[in-house]
Amino acid sequence: MTGVGGIDLKVALIDSDYYTEKAIHAYLAWDRRTRALTDYSSLREFWLALEGLAAADYPDVIILDVNNVGERGDVRQLIQRLVDRIPSASLVCLSHVDDLDLFYAAAEGGARAFLHKEDVRIYIASAVCIASQLKMDEMLYSRRMDAARRIINHPRAASPLATALPQPTQYQGLTPRVRRAIELYAIEGMPAALIADELLLTETTVRDYIKTAYDALGLYEDEDALLDNLSQRERAFMKLTALEPLRR
Repeated sequence: MTGVGGIDLKVALIDSDYYTEKAIHAYLAWDRRTRALTDYSSLREFWLALEGLAAADYPDVIILDVNNVGERGDVRQLIQRLVDRIPSASLVCLSHVDDLDLFYAAAEGGARAFLHKEDVRIYIASAVCIASQLKMDEMLYSRRMDAARRIINHPRAASPLATALPQPTQYQGLTPRVRRAIELYAIEGMPAALIADELLLTETTVRDYIKTAYDALGLYEDEDALLDNLSQRERAFMKLTALEPLRR
């Protein structure tokens, strides 16, 4: 399978929250740069599955929900074990809370990123791609952890090694109403008729919104060779879920 822009990542997801796991899997599957492998509800399940895999089939990225795997010391050891076992993989830690101890454990254990679930949401694939391209000693973190980062006594949590998660890409002309319509269409996969019911609009208006969104996203005049093999709907998905370029 060919990715976009030379990025083609095999991603393993370890998350005990069924609904979050399915949402993340869907966003990864829609993005041509990431391939969501089997999801795992626990680290034990992941380790058992790993025993039957050849090294060539190991994931390039491991996304780990760190909220239900133990205290800071346990988390650090588990992260370190994952990093040691698959050194070529980028470990991305997800949390639904701003936990200083977990952030420290991630930095100390060798994780490539510590991200708040509310910060990534539909941008998870873009965040994973950024994390996978960082150097071994660099660490991507959610902006809402910025205050915590400054009081952590660990070099990977300090500048210049620590890198803030970029903001979502903004597009002029994409009003909140139009953006909601195109998100339902390109991200949630809803047809125009259902979007009309959802937003209390006519189907004709929804189609007009989609055309307006395509224009605001630059799809009609898009000359990005990296997106040539994608449909208009897929291009819209890629642009709506994109983060700003990483600033060094």
